[in-house]
Amino acid sequence: MGSKMGLILSIGIIFFIFLFGADLVMLQLNYVDLDSHSAYISYLISKNPGINEELIKYCESKNILITDQSESDGSYQKGDLITYTLEREYTPLVMGNQSIEISITRYAVISILN
Repeated sequence: MGSKMGLILSIGIIFFIFLFGADLVMLQLNYVDLDSHSAYISYLISKNPGINEELIKYCESKNILITDQSESDGSYQKGDLITYTLEREYTPLVMGNQSIEISITRYAVISILN
């Protein structure tokens, strides 16, 4: 009787551990997805200096929020460094009630490819 009760109680614990592991995997997948998009975004920023409407529409279609972290006034010259942040929200299964903001900061050099 005791072993059956222990089995029933441990199934609940194993279920929550499985959901916690799924949260960790989904956080990592979102981070890797942001990182892969950042390579293409850096390429677009390098070709077209700054963050323009085309880039913002691309990010919106991928559910990414892009913000310019550079201290420039928006007039970039060849060789300038742009700092930008990509953000995405993830709603966890069991890690909490609030959504988690995943963000990465990357840099792009203007016209390095041209």
